[in-house]
Amino acid sequence: EDIKVFALSLCYLCCNLLQSPDSLPSLIMPQSLEQKIIDNFLNHRYLWALISLLITVVLVVGSKNLYLQTDYRVFFNDDDPLMLSHQDMEATYTRSDSLGIILKPAQGDVFTERNLSIIYQLTEEAWQTPYAIRVDSIANFQHTSAAQDDLLVEALLLDPRELDDAKIANIKKVALSERQLVNRLVSRDGKTVLINISLEMPPLSDKAADLETQAQQRAALDDSYPEVIGFGDSLINRFSQNYPDLEFHLIGVPVINNSFTRLSIEDLSTLTPAMYLLIVVLLALFLRALGGIVAAVILIALASAAALGGAGWLGFTLNPVNVIAPTIILMIAVCNVVHLLSIYVRNLGLQQAPIEAMRESLRLNLQPIILTGLTTAVGFFTLNFSTSPPFRELGTISGIGVLWAMVLSFTLLPALILLLVRKRKASPRRDQVFISYSHFVIRNKKSVLLITSLLAVALMALIPLNRIDDNPSAYFKPGVPYRDANDFQVANLPAINDINFSISCGEPSCVNSPAYLKTLDDFRVWVEQQPYVEFVSTYADVMKRLNKSMNADQIEFYSVPQQGDLAAQYNLMYEMSLPYGLDLNNQLNLDKSSSKVTVFTRQLTTGELLQTEANARQWFEDNAPQLASQGASVLLMFANTGENNIRSMMVGALIAVIGVTLTILLSLRSFKYAIISMVPNVFPALMAFGIWGVFVGQINLAVAAVFSICLGILVDDTVHFISKYRRAREQKSFTPEQAIEYAFTNVGSALVVTTVVLVLGFSILNLSQFNLNAMTGQLAALTIGIALIFDFLILPPILLLVDKD
Repeated sequence: EDIKVFALSLCYLCCNLLQSPDSLPSLIMPQSLEQKIIDNFLNHRYLWALISLLITVVLVVGSKNLYLQTDYRVFFNDDDPLMLSHQDMEATYTRSDSLGIILKPAQGDVFTERNLSIIYQLTEEAWQTPYAIRVDSIANFQHTSAAQDDLLVEALLLDPRELDDAKIANIKKVALSERQLVNRLVSRDGKTVLINISLEMPPLSDKAADLETQAQQRAALDDSYPEVIGFGDSLINRFSQNYPDLEFHLIGVPVINNSFTRLSIEDLSTLTPAMYLLIVVLLALFLRALGGIVAAVILIALASAAALGGAGWLGFTLNPVNVIAPTIILMIAVCNVVHLLSIYVRNLGLQQAPIEAMRESLRLNLQPIILTGLTTAVGFFTLNFSTSPPFRELGTISGIGVLWAMVLSFTLLPALILLLVRKRKASPRRDQVFISYSHFVIRNKKSVLLITSLLAVALMALIPLNRIDDNPSAYFKPGVPYRDANDFQVANLPAINDINFSISCGEPSCVNSPAYLKTLDDFRVWVEQQPYVEFVSTYADVMKRLNKSMNADQIEFYSVPQQGDLAAQYNLMYEMSLPYGLDLNNQLNLDKSSSKVTVFTRQLTTGELLQTEANARQWFEDNAPQLASQGASVLLMFANTGENNIRSMMVGALIAVIGVTLTILLSLRSFKYAIISMVPNVFPALMAFGIWGVFVGQINLAVAAVFSICLGILVDDTVHFISKYRRAREQKSFTPEQAIEYAFTNVGSALVVTTVVLVLGFSILNLSQFNLNAMTGQLAALTIGIALIFDFLILPPILLLVDKD
């Protein structure tokens, strides 16, 4: 309803303004005011430089509050329903943080004397893992059997030294028939096993008594994951050296968090220096002005540092996503430098005095740089529509950096350039290239417009090939240990996506009620028939096994007990027989008023995983509404956030388009130019998504944010071209054809340089092993590259067709 009111109000406003565009408030400066501002900046350039440096220092001080936060919880809001459900599940049952060791022999299955001995030894040593509270494997699985009137509970593998062919055959028979093991701790073909280590990690609470306590908790948690992974790596490295024919992998939440930490540090230490090197090389090639390179590096360094300091003042932390903000700011800040420098050195080559060359450069670039700075910031700030905090922080940090780079372009950069760049030879050949190209476009405007439009429509028609899929394992490139382990598990032990339900019956010990157990068993029967489901664990399975064992192992008694008190006795006998650490606390709460049902599926897309959870929840709504509950798991949280983020970023993209268009409208006071600007601003991103659908086809958290990231950047080309074109038309009284040539001559070279910088800069993000950053770079580079070609092909013909003398 709010969107409808907003849309109607916007239509009403536009209709009124179309009738009287002069009633628009104007952001464009009168020439007299523009000249006064430029004169002020130039006449007092050292004062302005000093003021901007002091403000930058104040902002940079905030960086002392920054620290690296790489726990997977950083991707979710504190009030996220699935996050809260997951936390409640952890508080009620054994913590779900676990480290898994996957083992597979090169030949045959695991059921040999040697392999079973290795599994037994690995299980025993896994108890030494820091923060371990439970270890589960086929070796220590607590198998029940009948011994006359007694219940015998013992590990499936008691002593590897006593193994013989008969015992090995029995272990294999039990392991491959036991519902609690198959497809979870052992593959159906018996060739792969999992040793699962449950962990009780240091607590972390945002509601800690004071900041110092929070800091201590954060430090303890940050130190704990490398400690766990270090032990796990040393363990499997030692076993790998002793048994080279076995393949080992580590899997689990600690591996994810440790990967986030390692890759964040790598990105901070490699991407930013690589970007600085790229800028130095490109500016040296295109501008050939050493002083200009020094000025550019100083400006972008100060803008990036100020943005990070601002993040510290705002209470942000660094995480795997927002660590690329300095790299993005570098690329965008250098665009301002290129626009000012390109016209400045061009004027120097025409024998103008340095101060006059700078005055002319500011006159041509003051308003376009302000406008592009505002629109780029608008694009980044719309990332605050994201449901994931790291992307909101990325938008805010980048927006701050872009705005401060814009300010420094007028307060600091002129002083630096005038000090460092004093001479330059003319390069008429470069101007001649753009003059020739402008003549080509003018001669063939209709055919160029038609062909480009058809190509754009064809590429945008491919957008439906994309699908939403926010699988956390795909956050990492192949070669990252977690990604390789995940791919190995998918291929060999496919029960990988977990969905947990806490099924509460509301009274102490009610989990032993026959009706409750029957409902759990009915759910298991139903859910095992659903697509993608590989493994289901319920408390009813335990009771069915106990009932069978307590009745001489007769198969007809493999059912839930028919009396509640009998089930309670079975439970008591069983738990008293279990060794330390292997009790039922991972399935039952303390007063036995609820139990955990776990469903494992094969690796699914976001939509498939969410649909599986919704179907399971609906089954309880239809068959036992009093037991219905929300599913929870880390993977479910990522899937839900990913899908919600797509929707929220679609709204953010719409707001960005409206905000950018209104900014241009208010700046130029022209509906014609505002509407014309939408074509080269919006179409390239849509065309890029079409190409993405063909070659990649995956839309995740990062890809969904690219439109908002790129929109403000794309405006740069359009605004600079239209501003030069309009200046030629209104101030020089040029014809449309002459204005096109003037625009290409004055801004064509700068647009090519900035586009090359941005495309190569975003391509550098592809060096990141963190796939969210790499995919952001890939799609952004593709979009920006298309935008320049599209601008050069379609913007001049549109201007020529609609802007008649």
